[in-house]
Amino acid sequence: MAETTKGHANRKANRYSERELAGIAGFTLFTASVLLAAFSPLLATVATNTPVMHGLTHGTMFAAMAGFYFVITRCKGRNELVSSNRVRTGFLALQLLLPGIVLLETVLAFALPLVLQFALWAVFGASGAYFSCVWADVRSSLGEERIRAANLWSFGLAGCIVAGVLAMPGPAAITAFLLLCASSFALLAASPPSTTELTSERDERWLAETSRYSPNGSYIMLVDGIMCGVIAGLVVARISKGVLPPITMGAAFVCVALIFLLLSRKAPRLLAMGRVQLVLLPFLVCGLILSGFLQAPWNTVAAPPLFVILYLLDYTNASVLSLRGTLLSISPCYCFARGRFFIVLGQALGWFAGAFVATDFGKGWLTVAAMVLIMLVCAYIVVATVRPDQYAIVAEEPEPVEAPPAPMSEPETDPEAVVEQHYKHKCAEATRAFNLTPREGEILFYLVKGRNARHIADQLYVAERTVKTHTYHIYQKMGIHSQQELIDIVEAQEAGDTT
Repeated sequence: MAETTKGHANRKANRYSERELAGIAGFTLFTASVLLAAFSPLLATVATNTPVMHGLTHGTMFAAMAGFYFVITRCKGRNELVSSNRVRTGFLALQLLLPGIVLLETVLAFALPLVLQFALWAVFGASGAYFSCVWADVRSSLGEERIRAANLWSFGLAGCIVAGVLAMPGPAAITAFLLLCASSFALLAASPPSTTELTSERDERWLAETSRYSPNGSYIMLVDGIMCGVIAGLVVARISKGVLPPITMGAAFVCVALIFLLLSRKAPRLLAMGRVQLVLLPFLVCGLILSGFLQAPWNTVAAPPLFVILYLLDYTNASVLSLRGTLLSISPCYCFARGRFFIVLGQALGWFAGAFVATDFGKGWLTVAAMVLIMLVCAYIVVATVRPDQYAIVAEEPEPVEAPPAPMSEPETDPEAVVEQHYKHKCAEATRAFNLTPREGEILFYLVKGRNARHIADQLYVAERTVKTHTYHIYQKMGIHSQQELIDIVEAQEAGDTT
């Protein structure tokens, strides 16, 4: 009876509250709206519905997003900015300008000057980046495991919504897009409040004390974005010409979610950024060769699968960043904006490059562009091989790696002491296997015992923030995402090998 009651209590504790469900639903609708605007010809008008204009308008949007991320990481009041209801309402109005004008142009058949259209795309990009930071902040209240689950299922459902909206006729699809934006904002108001209490000054102090920009990681994310922008431009151009069906992009996003789900269950260690890059990049080289040197229609056939691989890297980056602020105890919107800047800037450059290749003059440079991308990918592989644990956001200065001290060999008669000594052996083996520092090895031992950051900080006489930073680095080196995965890996170590 007691076990039944306990099981019922656990199930009740694991249920999502109504506000959490509203937040996940709102994030799903927001994700769908961003994917529709960024990777489809939905918001194109008569004047901008050409391959060249697709590249220019989408490049303008991504450039504005990158600019916003750059500004907000240097804005002292960033946490107040993303939590202010008045500011959120203002950005919603800005976000609705572009789809509202496109709907009016479609229904009333009038043409807005191109300069104003580009300005609207820039405004839409900035507002999209703002709400990305808002949702990163809101999701921090869910906890580590629920953030990961919300990211995956929201993205998969968003892909289905994208496919459904793109299957609608023009005015109906744009109206549905407007409803997505408005509904996500309404659900945002019903979402749980952010648990972020840290100040911008504390974020800056943490960065100055423990980390620095990683040139290698920045380059890797930039190359990812460039390739994603170029291939996305090719797919969108084919969709606008009727060569590919409108639901192609929606199907691609669903495939990304399914692949990520499969990897997370069957091979979770591959989802560490360094590993997923090295696994997928050889396929990217082959795909670039096919899309750059094959003639139509074969290059069109190769483009969607190549986009799936590229966006899988993009999604993995975004998924990791949505957890980073929680793990490091700094502002989630700060972490997300700083990490996304390089890849979004790369996508802007990729879209602009795609616009150039689509011109009569640029068509002769298509093969050259493909060769340049292949060279960038090869350099990308080299960088990822040399520094696999580097990210675009920050990288801790490397510490000298030393062998952990050998465990005491005194005989133990207490059963609890025997068990503890057994885990010390296993943790020592895991420390060597994953190249952890001595301090990380100490923290690993406590994590395996199920201790939280506060308890570990008390035992080691360090700050709780320091423990969380080391824990995050342990997760990255071991290619895991949760404490339970860490325990499973350490349990699998051969303790006898350390003797």
